[in-house]
Amino acid sequence: MMPLQLLAFIPGDVTMPIEELRQAVPGLAGIVGLLLFPTIGAWLRLLLEFLEWTRPGLTRPKPVSGLSIVRAITTSIGLTFFTATWFRAAGQLRDVQAEAPVVGPSIQGVVVGIVFWAIYAVAISALRRDVVRSRNARRVGTPLR
Repeated sequence: MMPLQLLAFIPGDVTMPIEELRQAVPGLAGIVGLLLFPTIGAWLRLLLEFLEWTRPGLTRPKPVSGLSIVRAITTSIGLTFFTATWFRAAGQLRDVQAEAPVVGPSIQGVVVGIVFWAIYAVAISALRRDVVRSRNARRVGTPLR
């Protein structure tokens, strides 16, 4: 059988053990927290590019970047997908176990995702600064300290 034919035999609702469902809720919340600020940042960057493009001035305005548009739409689609999956998993966990803790692990997962994003952003910022510093040092001719 072909792989696409195998997908036809998968039912609409695949049952999951309760323990895996309990682990999926904070995990999906963490992914949502990780994608939250990059999505907001991508849309704000796109808005700023648009505002600068429409602003009158002496120089010719730079057009809105196609990469910015793709980045904003892609991160939005990813955030929407993981948010919907997170809510669906939380709802299924509530259906299976009436008093299952959903809010606490969800908030914890979002906070952990935001912390991972912050660590990543600080590391990337430090690497960019180091590259600019080394590029300038080579240009000027001073040794790196």
